[in-house]
Amino acid sequence: MSARLFAVAALLAVAASAAAHTSASNAPPALRTVPRAFAVERALPAPPRDVAELRFHDVFKLPVGPRGLEVTERLRELDGRRVRLVGYMVKADVAGGFVLSPLPAELGDADEGLADDLPPSAVLVELPRSTGLRSGHMPGLIQVTGRLRVGSAESADLPGRVFPARLELDPGLDRALRKANR
Repeated sequence: MSARLFAVAALLAVAASAAAHTSASNAPPALRTVPRAFAVERALPAPPRDVAELRFHDVFKLPVGPRGLEVTERLRELDGRRVRLVGYMVKADVAGGFVLSPLPAELGDADEGLADDLPPSAVLVELPRSTGLRSGHMPGLIQVTGRLRVGSAESADLPGRVFPARLELDPGLDRALRKANR
């Protein structure tokens, strides 16, 4: 009897923790449809001439050496250039931007702090400063294009989280996001 009672209590504790985690998120609601400029519905054509393709495996050297994570020469070469990056928008409330990851992820702030599943190669995507937009979550693969800035990047909404780079979103994509978030 006590084993059964313990199992029920443990289940209730897990359910309560999950409910607290879910309700603590202040992220804007998901968009009904992904804006066409961001959608990845099939194999993408080559990017325009002035845009370089960046892939998440280009962020850090592999295998990780004795000095820990080190950015690749490829990432350094692309610093300051326009790049296209394909990934998943992380479910998180980030004012003036969002996080792009090589795999689907969700950041909660209720009880896990930095103990989450966000890969270290995730990139902070910033919207133009005048926007003030909090973008709704876009499910599935999306593509973003913008100017890459290599170096430690942080967001006030994700304290303690440091990204290896940030991408300043192109103005045209900013307009598409604004329209989709109405």
